[in-house]
Amino acid sequence: MMDLIERYLGAVRWNLPAGKTDDIIAELRELIESRIEDREESLGRPLGQGEIAAVLKEFGHPITVAGGYREQRSLIGPEVFPFYWFVLRVVLAVVAVIEAIQLGGRVIGANAPLMQTIMQGLHSATASLLLNAALVTLAFAIIERTGWLGEYLENWKPESLPSLPALQTRPRKIGEPIAGIVFGLGFLAWWTGMLPIHFWSPHDSDAVVHAAPIWTTLYWPVIGLVATRIVQDAASLLAPTWRALRASLSIGCAAGTVALAAILYQAGRLVTVTAVGANTERAMHMQEGLDTALAIAVPVIAALSIWQCGVELWKLSRERNR
Repeated sequence: MMDLIERYLGAVRWNLPAGKTDDIIAELRELIESRIEDREESLGRPLGQGEIAAVLKEFGHPITVAGGYREQRSLIGPEVFPFYWFVLRVVLAVVAVIEAIQLGGRVIGANAPLMQTIMQGLHSATASLLLNAALVTLAFAIIERTGWLGEYLENWKPESLPSLPALQTRPRKIGEPIAGIVFGLGFLAWWTGMLPIHFWSPHDSDAVVHAAPIWTTLYWPVIGLVATRIVQDAASLLAPTWRALRASLSIGCAAGTVALAAILYQAGRLVTVTAVGANTERAMHMQEGLDTALAIAVPVIAALSIWQCGVELWKLSRERNR
């Protein structure tokens, strides 16, 4: 019996801070022996090896017990943590926007398969976010150890606080999601053929513009993307407190737009100009002009989608903090 207790106390002693070992072990030995005596008195017999092991297990693992006698130290203390948390969120938000823009650029201009490019971009973004989080944490850990922020908090003066206007609750805007729903439904009606609108063609009918075959391939993905956007606008209008859903839909719409933009950009020609009569030179010039304009418009639309997603996520964050 004593051998088991001594082994337990020896394991605790090994993990104790220097200087207080003997006093702590004596106190712990007294507690263990007292509990064993109480257990033996209640049972009316000496405890067996397994029962003593159960008593020691009640005290906890030797490392855990020894840790309770150590001075509790945290990497970032409670006074510094609010500053650390604020700076960390700002830094990660900025890095996330930058990485999203870079991901969009990689997807649009990549020669590799789309999924491979996206996975590589996500891997790079994750590594960048973790690296910046580690750097911010290291910086504030140094601040915690040097005590610089503690000195600032002790010496700050109420007179130094800026004069800020009173916070006012802004009325919720409902015009934008309603307009988005109406536009989305109108687009779906045109896209599916329920609302026939003929493709644009020059007034003098020297050439006719047709959609390229790539649009047939993207028929259902476009419907899915627009439907998701309609659901997002409906959620903003009918369930504004469902911020997690709204954020997920916003990210999904941005990702879908970037993916479609990448496919369209890699496809090259998005419209086909057909000459009417013998005026083929005019049709060729129109084809070149449209190809150039659309080659510029597609990446711009992808970038704007990413920017809009970032703005919406920022607004949702502001709504949550109110």
